[in-house]
Amino acid sequence: MNATEILDMIATINELENITEVEVTIGEATVKVVKGAPEAPALPGFAPASAGSPAAPTQGFANQASPAQVKFALDLVNKVGNGNTTSVVNGLAHALEVPVEDILHPDDWATQMTRDHASLYLDVLESQHKKMQKGAWG
Repeated sequence: MNATEILDMIATINELENITEVEVTIGEATVKVVKGAPEAPALPGFAPASAGSPAAPTQGFANQASPAQVKFALDLVNKVGNGNTTSVVNGLAHALEVPVEDILHPDDWATQMTRDHASLYLDVLESQHKKMQKGAWG
């Protein structure tokens, strides 16, 4: 089971009103989802976005965003935010409907951005950039 399938499964579970806890075991891997549970412990090689400065960044972790994805995302941050990373972080949080603390700060993207971050963030940033180009924001 890959990360996308797991995230899809979690999203489906989240939408179900009558289910509050699910545990799935596939092979040797077990995924447990509990609605309303306290924050899960950090995974090895990752630091929660709210942890401030990361421990030593892990080089080359399996789900790491490519350098091209990071560069493209940072280029869009500069275009959309005019250098104001705080407004970009706030915009991402608003668009993705998550707390600001859950958004990885652009200063950390080169070392901590995952493919999942890149996918979510790039969709939002590209959409905002296209709106700017069409004059929707001015």
